[in-house]
Amino acid sequence: MTVIYHGFMHVPVRTKRWRSLHVKRALQETRLPLWLFTCLGLSTKIVEEKRQLLLGCGIWMNANLYEGVRRMLMGGALLIGAAGYLALDYPMFTFHIQPIYVMVGAACMLIFLFFDKKVLAQLKEKRAHRIVREIYVISHHLLYYNDSHMNLHAKLSLCVTQTRSIRTHFQLLLNEWYQGSEEAILNFKARLGTDEAHSFGETLNALRLNEHGSYYELMKQRIQDYKEKMELVRDSKKETVSYLLFVLAGLPILNTFRVFMYPWIAEGQRLFDAIN
Repeated sequence: MTVIYHGFMHVPVRTKRWRSLHVKRALQETRLPLWLFTCLGLSTKIVEEKRQLLLGCGIWMNANLYEGVRRMLMGGALLIGAAGYLALDYPMFTFHIQPIYVMVGAACMLIFLFFDKKVLAQLKEKRAHRIVREIYVISHHLLYYNDSHMNLHAKLSLCVTQTRSIRTHFQLLLNEWYQGSEEAILNFKARLGTDEAHSFGETLNALRLNEHGSYYELMKQRIQDYKEKMELVRDSKKETVSYLLFVLAGLPILNTFRVFMYPWIAEGQRLFDAIN
């Protein structure tokens, strides 16, 4: 078995590194035909709104394609739900699968697709919080290198190890720097797509043009803003946890009522029924 295992391990396998790039490029460049765009009732305003949400979530997908596929899936979910309802009398419509399972699955899919804007907004908010934390750390390190004679690119290179969720975008910023620093910063802001990334990019652009001490004072103000935002997020999480703990604390009280009080109430109800 060991020989067979190592034999299979040495079988050459075609690399898959380029397939993901083709898929990403297809998702970014594919657009719906004009006639289908009109039939689905899409408008430029709706597509632009979804584009902003997708960019904020870090999803590099054509908003035109996303919204069109979402509406078609909603129509498909309605058809599946209707087939499940008809299968109550004609099981052949769902290939003899339990109709209630089909209807519940279609309803869940329809609800998820209908409220996708709220889901994307929550994902965007979570991603923005992670970006704020990492930009906060990077800004602190740039302040640490304030008196250094290194150029801005070298200082940013030393901050790569402090990144995690934005490391890919940050590394692309450094790679594109010498091809055009201003364009690299613009691409960095567009890839992240959050207000905090935009303000951080503007600060970097100001430092790139002139590394004056006043710009580092501006960075200190931005750091304070990032800190306040993180404190607000921390307080909201504490409030949510406190509400959850309050609900969980009420469960034993309800259980006590059910175990000890309900039999007495039921017995009293029976006595009143017997009197009547």
